[in-house]
Amino acid sequence: MSRMEHQVRFIAMLREFTGKVPAVYASQKEFFINSLRRMSEHLVDLKLETLRETCGNFAAKLDKGTAGGQAIIEFKEQLEKLVSDGDFALISGSLIGSKELVKKRLSVLAPLSLVDEEKKERGRSPEAERQIKGAYGRLNFPSLVREFGASPGDRALDAALAKARAEVAEYCCLYHIPLDENDTFSPFSLLSVDAVLAACCRLLEDIRKSRGGKLVLIVDDDESIIELLDFLVRKEGYKVEKAADGEEALKKARALHPDLILLDLMLPKYGGYEVLRELQAGDTADIPIVIVTGRCSDRSTTEMIKRESNIKELLEKPIKQHVLSSLMSTLLKGQGAK
Repeated sequence: MSRMEHQVRFIAMLREFTGKVPAVYASQKEFFINSLRRMSEHLVDLKLETLRETCGNFAAKLDKGTAGGQAIIEFKEQLEKLVSDGDFALISGSLIGSKELVKKRLSVLAPLSLVDEEKKERGRSPEAERQIKGAYGRLNFPSLVREFGASPGDRALDAALAKARAEVAEYCCLYHIPLDENDTFSPFSLLSVDAVLAACCRLLEDIRKSRGGKLVLIVDDDESIIELLDFLVRKEGYKVEKAADGEEALKKARALHPDLILLDLMLPKYGGYEVLRELQAGDTADIPIVIVTGRCSDRSTTEMIKRESNIKELLEKPIKQHVLSSLMSTLLKGQGAK
């Protein structure tokens, strides 16, 4: 897909994100999360194509012998907004080297994603943090978190996210981020919109934290098991959401982004294994999952399941209360509801 095709799709998604929530979405949060994921994917592709074009143009000037002082200044101004601090420093330092060395380093450059930087628990680029924090403040997100924290609930959440999308629409116009397919995103515009998406991700996390307490999604088609797990989880001070089949589990996991999922493997409407595969993609990939099953598996199958990236443990029914309690404490860092 060409740079322009990625741009057209991204602009269409940005228009949709700042408009009316489509009827297919159950809530503002579900729409917000899904839109961010889709936009982030296309933005990375768009930045990659832009980076390739920028480096390709400079490499052509190197071949022609026209990569003089002004050309280098213009190239560095563009590159600085597309790559990490480390890569920029590496390329800047090598511009005085041989043509072959410069072209080799340009060929392996990867674009910086502020959304990916935002997801890091540690080691975030200082410049990325500055960009995200700046956008977060200009979008007025701190006040939205305070408003939600003063009166948390589903209605307050919908109101906060609706205001956030309105702020994004105004920001895009204010910072001249083009919403017309005939315009071309500059490296500055790409950096600005990347910071917007990263700030939106931070807003979701800050709102989640302001709720107080951790959320556990229980997925099982046996009502008696759901009731038992509901009792045990709430007893430890955690909040609970429930799903009776795989389809409902995926919908709630994507919309609510729980802190932990207790998942049965034998489910109607998408089995447990299908649910696992779906959850390993996108924004749900970091949600820890504990398999709760009544079906005894041989040791090799059990070990294979545990090797899945998002699986933290496998518990067999009947569940021992002290085992589940200890496991939740470990995975949720002992933070119960406030």
